[in-house]
Amino acid sequence: MKIDITSFTGEVPWLDSHLLEDTQAEAAVDCRLTNGSLRAYRTPLEEQVLATTPQSIYLYRNEENRYWFDWTTDVNVIRSPVADDPNNRVYYTGTVKGPRYTDSGLALSGGSDYPVNDHQLGIPEPDVAPVISLSGTPLEDAREVEAETRFYTYTWIDENGREGPPSLPSGEISVLPGETVNLTLASGPGAVDMNITHFRVYTSTQVGVYQLCTQVNNVGSVATDTPVGVISVVDETPMDKRGDILETIGWVAPPNDLQGLVVLPGGVAVGFSGKELMFSEPYHLYAWPAAYRLTVEYEIKSLAVAANSVIITTSGYPYVAFGTEPSAMTLERLDTAHACISKRSMVDMGDMALYASPDGLVRIAGGRADLMTRNIINPEDWRERFKPNTIHACFHDGRYFGFYGDSLKGGGFIFSPDSGTFTELGTYADACFRDLQDDSLYLAIGNTIKAWDKGTDLMSYRWRSKVFQGKPALFNSARVMADSYTDLMFRVFRDEQLVLALPVTSDRGFRLPAGRGSRWQFELEGTDTVTAVIVASSMAEL
Repeated sequence: MKIDITSFTGEVPWLDSHLLEDTQAEAAVDCRLTNGSLRAYRTPLEEQVLATTPQSIYLYRNEENRYWFDWTTDVNVIRSPVADDPNNRVYYTGTVKGPRYTDSGLALSGGSDYPVNDHQLGIPEPDVAPVISLSGTPLEDAREVEAETRFYTYTWIDENGREGPPSLPSGEISVLPGETVNLTLASGPGAVDMNITHFRVYTSTQVGVYQLCTQVNNVGSVATDTPVGVISVVDETPMDKRGDILETIGWVAPPNDLQGLVVLPGGVAVGFSGKELMFSEPYHLYAWPAAYRLTVEYEIKSLAVAANSVIITTSGYPYVAFGTEPSAMTLERLDTAHACISKRSMVDMGDMALYASPDGLVRIAGGRADLMTRNIINPEDWRERFKPNTIHACFHDGRYFGFYGDSLKGGGFIFSPDSGTFTELGTYADACFRDLQDDSLYLAIGNTIKAWDKGTDLMSYRWRSKVFQGKPALFNSARVMADSYTDLMFRVFRDEQLVLALPVTSDRGFRLPAGRGSRWQFELEGTDTVTAVIVASSMAEL
């Protein structure tokens, strides 16, 4: 009678231990299961110590230097979609100050707790309409032409030349050639931290649009842009000198509670507030037109991007929004009752997304949703063991790294959607970040950021077999085949009792304690790579 374990796979908590396949584990903790062998991960390599324990981390690169951004709230970060952005700007939501952006000048100056500075995302609409009056003298023959009927508006401009939405229009005024228009405006946008520096004046035209006034007189200084703080100017722009048409009508700032920031191909940012899905103007991430908003039936929990579509999880049904323009997105509800119960559990895995539901991990791909852990763990055990409402996760090497609980009573797991392999982690992380540039997974463990599997030492694993159950049997011999024998412990359990704990030092067979049992179980612990375990009723069978 003999037991051969020649391949090692992960856990299937859905089944009682005696019903598992011979290669499956009752427990697989910190096990690297590669090509059927049992291997060890390397220890996490310390990267940086932070001032506090974060909930979100982000690796920011600038001129070949690396800086860690960290926050104590759940923050979503995206890079600027502008190619070769000279400011190296990033945008984020979830801070206590609302949607923000920063760049190399703001983030890295004046301290070492990065980002040091940032600005509010969005430019407000001026809250005072222009007050206008006529000045100047009509030209001699001006009485023979029809006066031009005008309305005026103005916009705020920030330090980077980004332009906000216009104010309410002025009253109507009729202007003859030779006459100019006096404007009284607001002195500034009030207490906002977005460094608004100038304003621009626009006037209506006969074709129903607003055109830029390029010759605005500010006490003798004539220009297109006027410094904020000036409240009285004169429009001296001839009709044939007017500039571009006003394009920022409706370009409102995002709401302060915007969350879940992601970016679509084509430079469109996407976020949510309550039940509203919101899209930015392409490549103008400070502008979030109300016309681009869609509403779903349930509170939105998280977002992910797959190709030109946005995957939306809610407290009810999931949705997919797809399209090429933010003004023409189509929203489709997926008829599967898998609510998302942890925003931070949502992970973009390339062509699909995974998230934690009350019943297990759910995959959304190709316009359909599947409960991926259906045959691995039942919903009751999932909720009790892995506390899915606390899960936060990252995607790395084709696998889902999830962490649950807290630093006192928490842990982690790795799930491979391709193979269905499920293993546990002996490490809890407060935050994680996957960096594409160096293909590394970073974990914030307490206030220390560490690179997963990058250390010089190996991390001990523990793999416990299924329960081999049947008529009372006598197993008195065993052999463990491994690549090395420097750190390998073999344990034998007979009828739930530990009967042997033996350091294995070679591939030679060895004796087990005498005795029959109807339930046998075997455990390996260490760092050596193991390829097979053979247990038999005689040395000859090994």
